[in-house]
Amino acid sequence: MISTIVLIIFLFLVLLITTIIIRSIIKKQQLIGRPPIPVLYFILAKILVLVNLTFLFLRGLNINTFRIFAAVRYVDIIAIAILIPGIVILFLSTFRLKNDLIFGLSSSDKHKLQTKGIYSFSRHPFYLGFIFILFSSCLLSPHYLNILAFLGAWLIHHFIMIKEEEFLRKQYGEEYIQYSKKVKRYITF
Repeated sequence: MISTIVLIIFLFLVLLITTIIIRSIIKKQQLIGRPPIPVLYFILAKILVLVNLTFLFLRGLNINTFRIFAAVRYVDIIAIAILIPGIVILFLSTFRLKNDLIFGLSSSDKHKLQTKGIYSFSRHPFYLGFIFILFSSCLLSPHYLNILAFLGAWLIHHFIMIKEEEFLRKQYGEEYIQYSKKVKRYITF
């Protein structure tokens, strides 16, 4: 049952990412911008995310990997309870961004500052959603490599967020400063 839920959610995630890429290609929109941190670290962050998603996919296919602790039903339920909001947050932030979704820093002045909807609760809901997803992967497949990949991905993405915020402060000035005073980096209650 858990594996089926994980597989369905994983396939939804793949569909969401594929839709983003195809939509950007069709609309001839920039999808990849200038990395806010050195390129090597930026690529490493994406590779670490792929490692976590691979473990999530393997769990969805019910392929057992080495675990540092035995599978416990309530841990799986907690993982699903984190995974589902992660997907929802990721979907809502993607939907809210629409044409403004870009991986890296945009060189275009067509983009606008997002402050409404899910962005009124988190300055980085796209990353927040992925953090939830990747953490649930660690709970569902507690393998050393999976956990290290999660910690590395989170750490690097945290620095990406900081650099993106510096860029947004320069780009939007006082508007962004006021926004960042009201809304926290990860989540605002």
